[in-house]
Amino acid sequence: MDGTLAATDHLHADVFAEVLAPHGFTVDADFYAQKIAGRTNRLIFQELFPGLSDAEADAMSEAKEAAFRAAHPALDPLPGLADFIASANVRGLQIALVTNAPRANADHVLDAIGLMSHFSEIVTVDVVARGKPHPDPYQEALRRFGLAPHQAIAFEDSPTGLRAALAAGVATAGLATSLAPQALLDLGARWAFQDYRGVQLDALLAEAG
Repeated sequence: MDGTLAATDHLHADVFAEVLAPHGFTVDADFYAQKIAGRTNRLIFQELFPGLSDAEADAMSEAKEAAFRAAHPALDPLPGLADFIASANVRGLQIALVTNAPRANADHVLDAIGLMSHFSEIVTVDVVARGKPHPDPYQEALRRFGLAPHQAIAFEDSPTGLRAALAAGVATAGLATSLAPQALLDLGARWAFQDYRGVQLDALLAEAG
């Protein structure tokens, strides 16, 4: 979602910087890439603060995400996303949002970019035993749709997301919002695009089989 629907990673980085600064952490690009990007908030906070309970980590997560939503009520979709989704809708394809974010953030982002009604299912970290990089979120989306892995295509922008989709057996397109196209291909993406303007849906479906 963050990096596949809207370019929000830098916005999250700013909020994490505010939350973590009082604890002596400096959130620069390297810190964000290594400690935060694509990971569940519970894991992030528990690794930064060893000994933190699940409840304590979740409380920190909720405070951080509430700050993000309050600071960014309006968001722009990635270039070409609206047209891409319209193309999928015309073809009768079902679309799921599969994210490590909490449900409140998923709803916020979809509302902010005006695309909530186009998603048939929303799978968030709240409803699975394990978030990405485990396959559980994608397996849950496949279960809800009644699909086999080879009948789906995932769009991901992070190593964590790519590992999750590939572990679930889903062919994956990489979006170069945080990594270079070649880096996405090296991580296992079958295709790599700068944004949705370069995606030809019919060709993608044909190649995916």
